Amino acid sequence: MSSPVINQDMILEILSRFPASDVGKSRLLNKECNKRSYESWFLNLNHDRTNSISGYFAQYNGGEYNYHTRFIHEKTVSENNGVSIDFLPPGKVKIEACDASHGILLCVNETRPSVTEYIVCKPTTKQYQIIPNPTMQTFAVSFGLAVNRLNPFRYKILRLCRLPGILNRSHRTFVSEVFDSYSFTWKRINNLRLPRKDGLIPSNPVHASRFLHWLSRDDNVIRFCLKTETWSFFKTPNFGVSPTLVRYEGKLGVSRWWMTGSGEELNRLWVLKSSFEKSWVKVKDIKRMGIGENVLWTPSNDMVTLSSWDRLWLYNVNTQKLNMIHVKKESTNYVLLPFRSDYERVDMDESRELQLSQRPIGSR
Repeated sequence: MSSPVINQDMILEILSRFPASDVGKSRLLNKECNKRSYESWFLNLNHDRTNSISGYFAQYNGGEYNYHTRFIHEKTVSENNGVSIDFLPPGKVKIEACDASHGILLCVNETRPSVTEYIVCKPTTKQYQIIPNPTMQTFAVSFGLAVNRLNPFRYKILRLCRLPGILNRSHRTFVSEVFDSYSFTWKRINNLRLPRKDGLIPSNPVHASRFLHWLSRDDNVIRFCLKTETWSFFKTPNFGVSPTLVRYEGKLGVSRWWMTGSGEELNRLWVLKSSFEKSWVKVKDIKRMGIGENVLWTPSNDMVTLSSWDRLWLYNVNTQKLNMIHVKKESTNYVLLPFRSDYERVDMDESRELQLSQRPIGSR
C-alpha cells in the first residue's frame, strides 16, 4: 500500500497559525515545506495570524551621544503599534545589538557621566532586565546577541573590545566576553585575533545556524560558535565587490555587486552550503535599480530590503516591483537593525531567580 500524498498547502495553512519558533522546527519536514515557508506570502500570513510585527529599528546620533531611535514597519500602511524603547529607564540609551528573529534588544544606558547599565529588553511587551556590567571596562567595538530558547528564556551576549596596551605588529587582538543568561554572569573567552592587514567591521552580526557572523575588511567571514564559544574564519565568494552579509532561508548569505559584460549591474546572492562547510552556492542575481541602493536584508526568499542615503525600499525579486517604505527626514546616517517580534511576554526574571537560588544564603 502506497503512503498517502502529503498536501503541502494544507500543511502550510496549519503552520501559518503557529508561532515563528514552531514554524522553524516544522521546516525540517521536507524541502518544499522549508522553501515555501520562507516566501513572503506565507510570512505575511503568519505575521497577521500570530499578531507579529516585522521591520527595522533605525538609530542615529543626535549629537553629544544622544541617540534617537524609531521603528520602521515593513508594511507602509501599518502603524508602529507602539514599538519603541521609550519605556526604558531615563538616560542616554543606545541599541548595541538585536536578535532579528525574536525581537530582543541589548541596550546600553548612560545614566550619568561614565556610569552605564546594560539592559536586555523586548520592546513589543515593554519588558526589560538590567544585567551586570562586563568585567572589562575598555571601549567596546561590537556586540552580538542571540536568543537560544524562548521557554525557558535563554540568551547569550558577546562583547568585543580592543586589547589595551602596545599594538602587535602582526595581529589585531580583541578581548572577548560572553554573558550567559543561565548563569547571569560574564566570562572571558579566547580573544579574537586577526591579521594586522585585516580588521573587524563593527556591525550587528548575522545570526544563522547557531553562529554569529561578522564581515572583515579583507572580505572574510568572522564566525563565532554560540555552543563551543570558539572562533573560525572563511572567505566570501571570490566574485564581485562590496560584500554584505544577510540571512537567507535560515542560512548565512552574502550579496556582492558586479557588472555584466553588457553593462548591467546586479547583486549576486550566495548562500553557505551548510553550517559545517565553508563553500558557497549561488542562489540568484538581483537586478540593481539605479537608485544608489545597497542590500540591507532579505526578509523572505523573494523580497530584498534596499537602503539608499535617504530611503528604504522593499524589492520583489520575482515581479521586480519596488515599494518605498521609509523616507529619512534627518540629514544623518542611520544604523538599521532588522527586527521581528510577537507580542507574547517572556519570563526574563527566571534566569535571575535561578541564579540567586543557587547561591549560598549568606551571599544573596
